[in-house]
Amino acid sequence: MKLNNAQIQLSEFIKEFSKSQEYSNNALVKISTYESVNNDILEFKTVLTKLSGNQDSYDFVFVDLPFGIQKEPSRLDESKKVNKNWNIIFDSLQLVNSKGFLFAVAEPSLYASKRGKEFLAQMCSQGFSCNLLLKVPDKIYYPHTSFNPILLGFQRTEIKDLFVASIDGDNYQSIISNFNNRQSESLLNGKFLQRNEFSSFNKAIIEEQIEGLQTQYKEYRKFNLADISQSVNLTKEQFEEIPNSIYIPKLGTSKVVADINQIKIKHQNIFQVILKTDIVLSEYLELFYRSEIGQLILSSLNTGSFIPSINKSSILESFVSIPPIAEQKVLIHTDRKLTEIQETIDDLKHELSLNPKNAEVILEKYDAISAPLKKLSIEDEILSLIRKGENKKIEFKQTFSKDVNDKGIHKSVIQKASLKNIVGFLNADGGTLLIGVTDDGEITGIEEDNFTSKDKYLLNFKSLLKAKIGEEYYPLIEFDLFSVLGKTVLKIDCEPSKKPCYFEGNEFYVRTNPATDKLDGRKLIEYVKRRFNE
Repeated sequence: MKLNNAQIQLSEFIKEFSKSQEYSNNALVKISTYESVNNDILEFKTVLTKLSGNQDSYDFVFVDLPFGIQKEPSRLDESKKVNKNWNIIFDSLQLVNSKGFLFAVAEPSLYASKRGKEFLAQMCSQGFSCNLLLKVPDKIYYPHTSFNPILLGFQRTEIKDLFVASIDGDNYQSIISNFNNRQSESLLNGKFLQRNEFSSFNKAIIEEQIEGLQTQYKEYRKFNLADISQSVNLTKEQFEEIPNSIYIPKLGTSKVVADINQIKIKHQNIFQVILKTDIVLSEYLELFYRSEIGQLILSSLNTGSFIPSINKSSILESFVSIPPIAEQKVLIHTDRKLTEIQETIDDLKHELSLNPKNAEVILEKYDAISAPLKKLSIEDEILSLIRKGENKKIEFKQTFSKDVNDKGIHKSVIQKASLKNIVGFLNADGGTLLIGVTDDGEITGIEEDNFTSKDKYLLNFKSLLKAKIGEEYYPLIEFDLFSVLGKTVLKIDCEPSKKPCYFEGNEFYVRTNPATDKLDGRKLIEYVKRRFNE
């Protein structure tokens, strides 16, 4: 069977983790219908397709579990039913020796749900502690299903804090090093968190983005939905319309709406949230849930393996970011105006189909409204990138040339710091460099570079691209200056290159998570062969 990239990445991580622990007696428990790893990469000598009757003991065990909604009495408490694969994890742990390790793929609810946390606590009382929780690469079971599991790591000894990381591309060496050395770096490459501090990757990402939103817009405040709602209601029939309410779907992908007449599914599958009018307006909250952060929040509330659903307690515990009422009214008014523009565009389309002679008039109307809207759209896009923080595809630099800390660093060294990131993006999966933004997301602007005009700034940047990287890469690099919250930011978008790119013709860089690494020697040769098929 041909492996997808996600399966290759996870297999490589498991193999390298086992090596780092100097394990030699390893076993793959292969029970899943869908493979998440491949033993040709793992090179485990033992492959088990069933657990019954096996009395052997291993240094390292990886469990490929089946998924589904089948439940059975818990091995740890027969009065309660749990997912069948949870019991399989417990049974598999009997194969691990006192200094060994077990990894298992599982649905997120094993760590996020109340029942799952109870099961893990009971396992801990039996001497098995979940010490690692890792996000696996997306689409690991593609094309069979879009469901993404998490990866749990168990030992017979408990460490104080939970180690959390996200396997993404080539960052597994950083994850392994940070865990083995007990170093806390980032949510991406590994971070130690208090066990009650972490519930899901989506929620952790949401918190980071909302913190970024509050940095960009000081007037925004973070609330739990419980703090801004009078009540959260369910019905078996039809809801009565109540002012300042929103309607959140329990199942499926229907939109959150503020108008009861806009509900597209049965009211039995909807939560009615009555809001406190002195804090938030329902139309603003509908806008918030339409945003990227809002969509991420809604997806984080879903429980279950294959059928996403939301429960009342998770809604109340979820959080939102809210500006003052006056600002909410401005945003609502702006949204209405945008809706009117969209309706006008739809009318113009209809008019064009009936009377093509009006094309020139329509183009004049379009030119009048398109430029300012594009400007607003790009500013919002840049703010969104900043909220996400630096990662494999996003990098911030405060300046392009100036030493803002007065450390005597020559401008060519500072310029190289930006240019080598562009090379790294070209040699990897592409990405965006924002100049005029500090590492922690503060927008300072390129004004600190002290250029006499924007045209000269762009001309200087382009000439350095040509001299240090090469004009043959121009088609893969788009750059321009944009106004963001009153400051000017240089945005450079890079596409992946089909051939190796070098800084000054001899230095090879590649973007990892979230850094740009220089490769040479054998590492360079191996990467170029793998990435460019050379």
